[in-house]
Amino acid sequence: MSFYPELDRLNQEELAFRFRMPPPEGEEYANAYYQEIAHLLREKGEGGIAFLQQEIDNENPAKLQAILFALTETRLPHFELRDFLVSYLTDRRPIIVMEAIDGLRRQGEKETVNLVLALEQHSSPYVRSSVLRFMRQLYPEQALFLLIKGLKDPDFIVRENAVDELAELEAVEALSHLRPLIKDPHPDVRQAAQTAIEILESVPSDFELEISHNER
Repeated sequence: MSFYPELDRLNQEELAFRFRMPPPEGEEYANAYYQEIAHLLREKGEGGIAFLQQEIDNENPAKLQAILFALTETRLPHFELRDFLVSYLTDRRPIIVMEAIDGLRRQGEKETVNLVLALEQHSSPYVRSSVLRFMRQLYPEQALFLLIKGLKDPDFIVRENAVDELAELEAVEALSHLRPLIKDPHPDVRQAAQTAIEILESVPSDFELEISHNER
């Protein structure tokens, strides 16, 4: 469900006008507001995409993040994004670096793995978390070690992301590493760990899968 249903009725020109204006509820809500407008502009087709491309040099981080997200939601035909996204991996704003990595992940740009892994120790927990998401989705077989390592990150944001990604990976072998996080200092991590443990405990073992296959 849309957070701003009133935007759904706007045409491309009206959406573009809103994108260039301050968020009506204040900067606190800028990320959600601009992301929704950018998504709707992309849905308008070539005209909306062209507008987002024109705005790409925007210095407003919330607007730039929204543009990067909208342009990489799914692959755009005849539109090369890899080099463009890679150029933002050295941006001074962590939230933009994070969105660039997430964009490369959504675009399936596996060959950028070395550039992404170079940011594993980035000072921002948002960037470190995006590295984990990239690896889990594009390199699941190599991601387990990094995700387990992420469970001990000093920042709760990374720990929570590592927990979530281990659940997505259905990494049953990580259960012993997850159980201590039920007593993590941060409530979000404790909740994520509890949910992940429940998910992984319900994953059929290889033995159960073999029995099921033989019974067919």
